[in-house]
Amino acid sequence: MTNYRNKEVKLVCSTTGKQLFMGDEITDFRGVKTTLTSMNPPHKSSASGYVNNFYASVFNTEFVEL
Repeated sequence: MTNYRNKEVKLVCSTTGKQLFMGDEITDFRGVKTTLTSMNPPHKSSASGYVNNFYASVFNTEFVEL
């Protein structure tokens, strides 16, 4: 995956820094567990990207450049 700067990115847990992959179990800010089914990196500098069609921060995740 690449971001708006055409740099390779990965999705990680903001707390642990562990990389996340499709099919991993993730938890939203309410404590509801779900499976990671989609991810879209940020399309501009002020964006956070999307995870399961919600902002990445909903699941305590972020996209980081490699």
